[in-house]
Amino acid sequence: MKIGLDIAWISLNKIADRILVVTGDSDFIPAIKLARRNGIQVYLFTLAQGVSRELTEHSDRLITAAIAAL
Repeated sequence: MKIGLDIAWISLNKIADRILVVTGDSDFIPAIKLARRNGIQVYLFTLAQGVSRELTEHSDRLITAAIAAL
């Protein structure tokens, strides 16, 4: 919840032009939508596991990291 509030605060106060969110959790969608409505570009960084289609649709750019098995 705190991260979502931080995203909202940053976007409402025009503190940044871009936000990088490292998640696969769709609970961030409302905060991401608010940020984008306020002109903030949202980059979504994921490990490509369990990322909802809706989360990627509400992001400006998807960055996927591949993790090699040890």
